[in-house]
Amino acid sequence: MLRVRLASGGPIPPHIHPDEHYVTVLSGTIHVGFGDTIDEARLVAVPAGAIYVAPAGVAHYGWARNGAAEYQEAGVGSTASRILPR
Repeated sequence: MLRVRLASGGPIPPHIHPDEHYVTVLSGTIHVGFGDTIDEARLVAVPAGAIYVAPAGVAHYGWARNGAAEYQEAGVGSTASRILPR
């Protein structure tokens, strides 16, 4: 499990994990998208208290678009993150 704090405007570049991750937004709003390139039109707002799942091997990205945000991420077993090339 890990906890991440993002400053307002803080990006999370496209990346993948070998295992499924469960993300709980603790404060603020994280805008999340799936795919190997950032597409602002495909972002979905995930507000504080909500949970989303990042499936194993599926590229995804995020953005604290409108203010600081904090989230907690958990998975099962060994994990890693691989940032995708731009």
